[in-house]
Amino acid sequence: MIHKFREAIASSGVLTDVEVREDIVVGRARVLAAQADVWVNVDPELEDGGAPDATALLRGIDQILGVSPTQWGLIIDQIVGEVEAAVGDEPVQETTSLRSDLVLKSVVVFAGTTLLRFEAPRQFPDSWIHAQLDEQLALDDLAVDAREVDAETVPFNTIGDLLDHVSEDNAQREP
Repeated sequence: MIHKFREAIASSGVLTDVEVREDIVVGRARVLAAQADVWVNVDPELEDGGAPDATALLRGIDQILGVSPTQWGLIIDQIVGEVEAAVGDEPVQETTSLRSDLVLKSVVVFAGTTLLRFEAPRQFPDSWIHAQLDEQLALDDLAVDAREVDAETVPFNTIGDLLDHVSEDNAQREP
């Protein structure tokens, strides 16, 4: 089933270098509004049973790849606003604005949500910034996570599994 889904993605032409990795389809694409070439992971959530909804997932891919510069600016504004609100009045050493430091590195598309992974090499050199967008591409959730060079990669089958993992990790860190 995943190979048929891969063929549907590949024949659509929205991604290049399309391949299957475990139960997801991975390919390369350009997000024009972000001026970024990224890896796009498309998760059909096969563990939920049933056939993947190729139409919904292709629509999600098209939506993020074809986001307008205006809407992309709104997404970046929301991310920057959330991060700056979280940092508050903490002293910062880097004078480069977060807005100009954010670089989109990858996209994960699910039927109902999209995850963006950014790096900010000057502001957050040891972290990833993860933004979850809803179906209208509005910011739904945001996390700044430590980036460990020698860290083990942990695969997640669903967005729910990822969110459960992050919630458990955050609960363990709180006093």
